[in-house]
Amino acid sequence: MEQPQQVVQQATQERTPPPSIYHPQKTSDVSKALSDTYLSAKKLYEQGRYQETIDILESKVINKTSSIQFEAHLLAALSASNLDNATDSFRFLQQADRLIAARHPDNQNKLNETKATILEHFGNWLEAVNLRMDLAYNLPLDEGNNNQTKLWLAIQNLTQNEIDELFQQQRPLLNGWLNISGILRNQSLSIEQQLVMFHDWQAENPSHPAALSPPQDFQIMSSVEKMTLTNIVLMLPMSGKLERASQAIVDGFFVNYYNQKETRPKITIINVDNYSNIADAVAAANEQQPDVIIGPLQKNNVAQVGRLHLPYPVIALNQLDINQHTKNLYHFSLNAEDEIYELIAFAKQEGATKAAILSTQDTWALKQSDEFRAAATEENVIITSNQSYANTPKGRQDAIQKLLLINESHARKKLVEQWTGTKVDSIARSREDLDYVYYVGKLNDAKQIRPLLDFYFANKIPMLSSSTLNDSEPDKSINPSDIERILFTEVPALTPNNTSLAALPKNQNSNILRRLQALGADAYLLANKYPLFTLLPSTKIAANTGIITMDENGIFHKRPEIMTYRKGHLVYANNHQYFPEEENAEK
Repeated sequence: MEQPQQVVQQATQERTPPPSIYHPQKTSDVSKALSDTYLSAKKLYEQGRYQETIDILESKVINKTSSIQFEAHLLAALSASNLDNATDSFRFLQQADRLIAARHPDNQNKLNETKATILEHFGNWLEAVNLRMDLAYNLPLDEGNNNQTKLWLAIQNLTQNEIDELFQQQRPLLNGWLNISGILRNQSLSIEQQLVMFHDWQAENPSHPAALSPPQDFQIMSSVEKMTLTNIVLMLPMSGKLERASQAIVDGFFVNYYNQKETRPKITIINVDNYSNIADAVAAANEQQPDVIIGPLQKNNVAQVGRLHLPYPVIALNQLDINQHTKNLYHFSLNAEDEIYELIAFAKQEGATKAAILSTQDTWALKQSDEFRAAATEENVIITSNQSYANTPKGRQDAIQKLLLINESHARKKLVEQWTGTKVDSIARSREDLDYVYYVGKLNDAKQIRPLLDFYFANKIPMLSSSTLNDSEPDKSINPSDIERILFTEVPALTPNNTSLAALPKNQNSNILRRLQALGADAYLLANKYPLFTLLPSTKIAANTGIITMDENGIFHKRPEIMTYRKGHLVYANNHQYFPEEENAEK
């Protein structure tokens, strides 16, 4: 643990010295008309009319040298981010930073605060943490509390890989924040044990900001620390076609159960297949007077449970297409929707907002492509093409040609030849208005697609996919280059060096079962800690399936890791080398 003196020394060393040159402009350079125009733009921003805000600022304020020019750029940057336009947002920030006014320490703080807010909007938590740490050193004391709250929320959004990356910076003040985040990430600890560890850390680091003003998480935990579970019911289909899936969930559940270093609750397993309907199974579970019920798994059973009176909390391991909030009913599942939103956010960080969809013709793949299209509409991502293909050489080639508009290139060539009466020697090239391809298929399907994209000079266009792509470890016969530049989501339990499920045998032919084990492990975690989400809506828990949050409808969402293959090995895709440089040149 860091000592108080070390923290003070490090704060001094890490403090960014204020710029030494600043030539303030007088407020008299702002005419009433210009001031009124800026205030009108601010009002439009507050009303959520972001494009109109930008239009007014660009045409009437930003291009005029004045003392509000700097503020206007920041407002334009925020407006662009709310329109999900990362490229313009960072362009406005860069322009603001070039102004003389930006050299003043107060304006540097405003610039960094705005940039941190924009990074958070786009889910770039790693860079947001670094910026908010800089602000912690430079903000006046009376302005630091809000930044500290946002710093903590950003840290809680970090994946474990990002936490490890920050630890390598060896910054004691930052390490203090990471250490207390680590207390909450330790799945073997009960709430009471986590509080004891935090109080010990406080005593050892009394001058650290988190010791002086503890994060809300620990304050809320103090109110539920005596909530020790005594009875949990698992309500799953333990026979029939879902027996294998249910057993994987149970296996993962008991990994976390036996990791708990204190008195453990009683566990009862109810096989729903032994009952004529789910209502009878729920009644049997209620007879146990449980602290919480985990299950059911089947979607139709989840729908029926939502119509029942639930005297005890139920964490269903599936969710419906439309979920209505029901008292005492929560939803936790391995749905692709969370993964899709994370991929879209990852791409937006690089200004990538134009996507094409390519999927196999399996029913599940077509459903997932529909889910991506719905998410893209909500997130202002333009879909340039939506293709499904028959899994044959010609089917794949035809789909790729349509997706990249190669067929139109061939048609233009043929038309020119007809007009000129001579043979035209040209090479068909792919469209240039595409940032990435969202691909829905398995790994063996993808290895046929990536080389085709490369063949048509689309080698710079990345393929993004959900974890369904990574259904098993790559076969040794696969050419490593055929599966590179494919980015996909994955639960932390399947990432390199993760040992949370090491006690369970790993099936190299089925990553699906490993994810179900992770779901079971996190189900036990949520059984113990779901009250935190109801008491503090901003609660985030780093777990086996990702960073878990809960929305207002009682649905648990997960932020997964983003991975890729390099030389046949699974690696983190946490850098920005996958999108064309011109897309983020302004950043």
